Amino acid sequence: MGVKEEILEEFFKKLEEDEEFPDSIIEELKKLWENEEIISQEKIFEVIKRGCSDVSKD
Repeated sequence: MGVKEEILEEFFKKLEEDEEFPDSIIEELKKLWENEEIISQEKIFEVIKRGCSDVSKD
C-alpha cells in the first residue's frame, strides 16, 4: 500500500468517526477514490460542498 492510500484510508476513517458528517458524502468520496478520480484537495472540497448543500435541502 502506498502513502496516498494510507492517507486516504485514515481520512475516511476520521470522517466515519464523525457522527455529524453525512454518510452520503463519505460514500461519494469513496466512489471517486475507487474510480481514481480523487486527484486534488479541490475535488474533495467540491464533493463536500455539494453534499452539504444536498443534505441541507432535506
